[in-house]
Parts: sequence; C-alpha cells; structure tokens
Amino acid sequence: MLYWTKVSSTTATVFNLISCAQLIHLTRNSIFSTNRMMVVNAKLGLLLVSVAAFGYLQTALAYSEGAPLEVCSDLMPQHGAPAQTIDSPYTLTLNRKSLKGGESITLTLASKDFSKFKGFIIQARDSNEKPIGSFSPLPASKNNPEFKGKWKLISCPDGPSNNTATHANAVEKSRVVLTWTAPKTLDLQSFKFKYTVAKNGGEYWVGKESENVSVTQSSWTKKN
Repeated sequence: MLYWTKVSSTTATVFNLISCAQLIHLTRNSIFSTNRMMVVNAKLGLLLVSVAAFGYLQTALAYSEGAPLEVCSDLMPQHGAPAQTIDSPYTLTLNRKSLKGGESITLTLASKDFSKFKGFIIQARDSNEKPIGSFSPLPASKNNPEFKGKWKLISCPDGPSNNTATHANAVEKSRVVLTWTAPKTLDLQSFKFKYTVAKNGGEYWVGKESENVSVTQSSWTKKN
C-alpha cells in the first residue's frame, strides 16, 4: 500500500510536470498566436489606413479641380467635414438688381475681410431650384490674367449648358469675377444666385444666396 502510495505520488508528480509542460507550450503558442494576430491586425490596419488615405487623396485631388456633378443639387462639398454654421466671410456681389431676358450680370465673389478661398460653385436658380442662364468663360470686359484658369464651367442637369461656375484648381483666390447671361425668355418675376465657398477642405459655407434679382415685365410676359 505504501508502495502504491509512493508510486501514485511519483506518477502524480510526472503528470503534473507533463501538465505544466503542456500548459507552458499552450501558453507560448497562445502568446505567439496573439502576437502574430496583433502583427496581422496592425498590418491590416495600416493597409486600411493607407487605402483610406489614398482614396481621400484621390478625392481631394479630384475635387481640387472643381465641384463634381454630384453636388449640382445641394451644392455640398464632399469633403467629409460638416458645413460651417457661423456667418460666411464671403459675399457674392451683383452689378445690377434687375434685367431683361438675354441681358448679362457681372458677379464678384470675394471676402469681407480679405481672406482667401480655394473652391466655389455658383448657380442662378428659378423658383423650382433648377439652374438657369449661362456663365461666360471669362469676364466680358477683358481677359484678365488675375482670373484666367482659376475657374471652369460645368453643365448641371435640368438646365442649359454652362449653367454652373466652379473652381478649376486649389490655388488660393482673393476674388473671382464672373459674367452670367439670362435666357432670352425668363418666365419668372425674380431669381437668386446660390453658391458655396470653401476656404479649404475643412471650412466651407453651403447654399448661400445672393440678393434678389428682378426680371422686368417685358421679359417674363413675352412667353404668354
């Protein structure tokens, strides 16, 4: 009985040693697996960040060349940051407050405090929020080098060609001067220009409105 007890104690010790060895082995494997998983996760995370950064860079580069057609309706830059809710430092000034069909207006987009901006999009809209009229590529007066190459014209849906003006690059601008021409027949009494201005990728003011432009009676009754 004592012999059995002795043998049992020895056997138990051996089993304990084996169990400890197995535990150590399992622990080492677990640590190795955990470390390996951490390395894999870190690499995967880095890859995802790289892909996201590349995507953001591509998007930023694309939008630095002008607003895409996807923003024609809401004029909302797809930069990811929320629009500013404080008063905009930028204004759109018109050289006239009324016109007839076929006449032109000169618009000046600039800041109140001389701060610069990188991006913008401008449209004239009717009462149904559809773009009307067309912009000219350059100021009607002269091909001023201050403005040349800083904006381009796009044709948003549900409107005539060149109905929207937007930036052509991300160069900082002090102001832009645009010429807009009304359609020959304006079947409305008044309209406004709507615009968005981006100081940079994270600061922008969306859907601001110009002062009201009246359409003379002879212009909007001609269609009747």
